[in-house]
Amino acid sequence: MIAILRKPAAVSALILASCGKDSVGPGVPVATRAHAGEAQTASAGTALSVAPAIRVLDADGRGVPGMSVNFVVISGGGTVASPNTMTDTSGVARSGVWTLGPVTGPQILVARFNGLAEVAFTATATVPPSSGVLATVSGADGQSAATAGTVAVPPAVFVRTAAGAPSAGVSVTFEVIEGGGTLTGATAVSDAAGRAAAQTWRLGPTAGAQRVRAIAVGHTAVIISATAVASGAPTLDRTVLLTNLGTPWDIAFAPDSTMVYTERAGRISALRPGSTAPRLLAAPTDVGASDQSGMLGVAVDPAFASNRRIYTFQSFRSSTGVTDNRVVRWTVDAAWTTLTNRTDIVTGIPWGNGGAHSGGRLRFGTDGFLYVTSGDNRLGPIPQDLTRLGSKVLRVTTDGAGAPGNGPFAGAADARIFATGFRNPQGLATRANGDVFTCEHGPVHSDEVTRVVAGGNGGWDPMNPGDPTYRGYEGRWPMSDSLKFPNVLRPTWTTGNSSEGMSGCTFVRGSAWRSWDGALVVGLLAGRRVQVLLLTADGRSTTQSVRALENGDRIRGVTLGPDGALYVATDGKAGGDEIWRVVPR
Repeated sequence: MIAILRKPAAVSALILASCGKDSVGPGVPVATRAHAGEAQTASAGTALSVAPAIRVLDADGRGVPGMSVNFVVISGGGTVASPNTMTDTSGVARSGVWTLGPVTGPQILVARFNGLAEVAFTATATVPPSSGVLATVSGADGQSAATAGTVAVPPAVFVRTAAGAPSAGVSVTFEVIEGGGTLTGATAVSDAAGRAAAQTWRLGPTAGAQRVRAIAVGHTAVIISATAVASGAPTLDRTVLLTNLGTPWDIAFAPDSTMVYTERAGRISALRPGSTAPRLLAAPTDVGASDQSGMLGVAVDPAFASNRRIYTFQSFRSSTGVTDNRVVRWTVDAAWTTLTNRTDIVTGIPWGNGGAHSGGRLRFGTDGFLYVTSGDNRLGPIPQDLTRLGSKVLRVTTDGAGAPGNGPFAGAADARIFATGFRNPQGLATRANGDVFTCEHGPVHSDEVTRVVAGGNGGWDPMNPGDPTYRGYEGRWPMSDSLKFPNVLRPTWTTGNSSEGMSGCTFVRGSAWRSWDGALVVGLLAGRRVQVLLLTADGRSTTQSVRALENGDRIRGVTLGPDGALYVATDGKAGGDEIWRVVPR
C-alpha cells in the first residue's frame, strides 16, 4: 500500500511564488541614478560630508550588485578616495571621500559605468574664513611671445595673508585655462618672501589671448594672461577707400566705427560703416589753410557715446588774417549730418611764417586727457619759451584747462604745457600702457620718434644768430641737443643723417599683425612709405625697424581702426589724395 502525501495549499502557493521572476535575481544593467552626495558645499581644499554614490539598475528598477563603477574629478582639481569601486547588494557604489580642490566655485565629479550615461555631481567650494590672497608678480602678466613660444617671465605669484603679510610654505598650482599651452613645474611652494613660480609657460599654437590660473587652498585665485603672436611679419592688403581728396590730414573713429577725417582746406567729413559716400559735417569759413596749417588733427572724445563730441586742430583766420592755431570742440548729431556747439577750448597756439610748422596732431591718452602737438613756425625763440604754446606737447581737459600732473617747469610756465622743446611734431601716438610718443619732422639732420614725459624737453633750441650756442636752423645736428640740454628726452628712433619728412604715427595691435603686434607705424612724406618700429618695453629704443607700403606715395596720416586695419592718408598725390584701408594677414 502506497501512501500519497498531499502538501497543504499554503505550502504549494509558496513554492509557486518562488518559481516566479523574482527568483532569477536582477537583470542586465540599463540605467544609473544618483543615490547620495548631490549639491553639497564645503570650503575649498576640504572633504565633503557625504560621499557621492550612484545606483546601477536593471530594466525593472532593481539594483544590480557586483558592477564596477569609476568616479572621476573633472573640474576643480580635487581628489576622491575610492575612484574605482563595486556596487553592493542593492546596486549602490560609493566614491569614498571627495576632497574639493583649491579653486572656489563649482567643482564637478562624474560617475561612469559600462558605457551608460555618466552621472555628474556638482559641489560648491567656498573660500575658507581664514583665507589669504595671491598677487601676480610684476612682469608675469600681460606678456607676449610667438605662438608655441615660451614667455620670458614664467607665471609667478606672491602668497599673502589676509593682512598682506608674506606666506611661506604654501603650495600653489598653476593650470592652463585658455590657449592650449603647457607648463613645467606647475606646482610650487612659496618661499620666505611668499613668492611661488612655475618653471616655464609655453604658449599654445593659436594666436591670441592665453591664460593661466594660479590656485592655492584657502586663497583667492588669480589669472595670468599672455598674448600669443603669430611669428613673422604680416602680408599687407591695401584697398583704396576714398579718392579725390584735398590733402587729408588726420583720421579718427567713433565707437560705432564711423570714420571722421579732416582735409587741410577746412573740411571735416564722416564715412559711415558700410558706405562708400562720405558726408560733409562742417566746412568752417574761418580756417586759414596754407603750407602746413589749416584743418589738421581730429580726435573723438572717449565719452563720445554719451556726449557725441569730437575735437579738431585748425588755423584761425579773422577779418585781418590768420592769427593763431586753435583746438575746437564740436558736437555731432545722431544722424551724422552736421557739427554744432562749436567751442574753441585752446586758443593762442602760435601761427607764423605763412603757416609753417604748426604741428597739429590730437590724441586722447589712456588717462582721458587730450594731448596736442604744436610747432615752432620756423621761429627760433619759441621752442624753449614756456609762456608760449608753440613747440610743445600740451595736455588738457576736454574744456581746454591744463591737466593735473603737467610739467613741472620753473618760472611762469603755461599750465597746459606737458613737455617743451620740439620743432614740428606732426605725429602723436599713445601706447596701450599709457606711454606717449611724438613723431617729429626734423631739420636736415634727421627726424625723431621720442617717448615724452611730463616736464620733458625735446632739446630743440635754434634761437637766434646772436646766441653763442646758435648753430643754424637747418644745421646738421639732432633736434635733441644733449650738449645744451644734458637731460634732454633721448629719441627712441631717428631717420639717421637726413630728414624723411616724418608725419603721423600710430600703434597697431592684434594677433593679425603677427610679429608687428604692438609696433609703432610711422608715416614718412619724403621717405614715401611707412616705417614699422618694434619698441622695447620701456619705449627707449627699438628691437626692429621695417620698411612697408613703399608705393611711391607721401604718407601724411596713419590711424588704427576698430577693425584692426590701418587707415592711411596720402599727401600731394597726382590726381587727388586718397585714404587707404590696409589689412594684415
